[in-house]
Amino acid sequence: MSTEAMTKHDVLTENEMSNFNFNQRILKQIELLRKKMNLEKNEINILDWGCGRGRAVIWLRAQGYNAFGTDIDPEPLTNCRDLLTDRGLDAESIISLLDGGIEKKFQENFFHFCFSDGVFEHIKDIEQVASNLKRLIAPGGVGVHFFPAHRHFVEIHLLMPFVHWLPKNKVRKIYISLLLLLGRNPRWKELHGKSRQERAQAYYEYIVNKTYYRSPRKIKEVFTRHNFKVDFISFADFGLENHPLLKKLVKLKRLQPLLNWGMRNFGQVGLVITKKAD
Repeated sequence: MSTEAMTKHDVLTENEMSNFNFNQRILKQIELLRKKMNLEKNEINILDWGCGRGRAVIWLRAQGYNAFGTDIDPEPLTNCRDLLTDRGLDAESIISLLDGGIEKKFQENFFHFCFSDGVFEHIKDIEQVASNLKRLIAPGGVGVHFFPAHRHFVEIHLLMPFVHWLPKNKVRKIYISLLLLLGRNPRWKELHGKSRQERAQAYYEYIVNKTYYRSPRKIKEVFTRHNFKVDFISFADFGLENHPLLKKLVKLKRLQPLLNWGMRNFGQVGLVITKKAD
């Protein structure tokens, strides 16, 4: 997170929305499902799980989709309400605050499509999320969730190598302090002016209390128990066919199982869940 990066503490503005880029891999999956279900844009009900300040919801609404959002944190939801209102949208019906981790506003089987982008690594109770999504997603509906793999080499929020591999105890805190001493500083703007010890404590508390990395096997087990068919987006579908070093490897079929395993465990996870008929 750079010093210029916007955070959940900032009120969402039109200027920020003008620079917002929606995840095109998610948009591709939305369109595939919409056409498969023969729905118009305003007929497909979409849920952003962990919507934060609602940028994706607002963007999708502007494109004509029937999009909604939910989040466990009231602050970012508050920080998008004015912009929703300014655009003539009813914030109360579009965004929802989870109640004790449970979504209660939207009706059962309402959503055709659910997505998240960089959310699942923050979920403490993945069983509860799977239960929520089982209630909310209609039979045949799809969820697509992108998040960093549990063995990603550089932790994406602190920008520190291997920090999330360490046990959640003093070892991790000492390691963070050492990296700060060596100049490896995420430079979160809310910690500007704090001492190195204060920053180390804040980063430690964040990585311990706000991140929960899980293996693909564990995630698959949980969602399978909750009546979902579970798949993972392949290595090739991450656009690596254009990578100067990897484009030739993508084309080698014998290597694809290994490459897919590597992506799911050391790169980025693209989880696809499809709700089975009851």
